Amino acid sequence: MNRRPMSDFDKKVDAFFRNYQDRGMKKWAGFFPSDHTAKINHAKAKRSIVYPKRSEMTQEEISMILFKAFSNHYQVRIQLKRLNENGNLSADIIGFVEGYNGESTIVISGTWIDLDEINHVDII
Repeated sequence: MNRRPMSDFDKKVDAFFRNYQDRGMKKWAGFFPSDHTAKINHAKAKRSIVYPKRSEMTQEEISMILFKAFSNHYQVRIQLKRLNENGNLSADIIGFVEGYNGESTIVISGTWIDLDEINHVDII
């Protein structure tokens, strides 16, 4: 088989690829679009917000405010007792009381909430 002699350029290319080591995912980090990076940073900032705990209300107080909001179609802001993955309170649920399911569950703008999970409720 006849091999043609390698040119100087071919030798350099051959030497480059013999010693080349791929950096893997490191090289792709610069290719994230700016809107994707902005969304990641926004989500990170949102998760790091600490919401202060408001005073705990009794079930009777909670029920009276929710009934008033339901009757008059007022918007409410609800703080739940449960904590998120970081051990902080989650963001308040804001919406309208759409109805009740039995005596222990309420629907706020499509979100089902057990009355036992409510820490505080306000009419907005």
